[in-house]
Amino acid sequence: METASPVPFGAVFSLKVVNFIDNSIANFVEWNATRKTAKALSHLSVSQLEDIGVLPGDVKLRY
Repeated sequence: METASPVPFGAVFSLKVVNFIDNSIANFVEWNATRKTAKALSHLSVSQLEDIGVLPGDVKLRY
């Protein structure tokens, strides 16, 4: 008695393509959010950064 039938190659390939696209979009969204955060933080003064608990060097290291 067979418990699982083999999946057609086309289905596996399609799943891999969809996963690749999904991961690419997620990575782009994360990169863009990081870029926007770094840009916004770079416009703040040292005292403003200290008010939110961030050192000026942290902005360059983290973003």
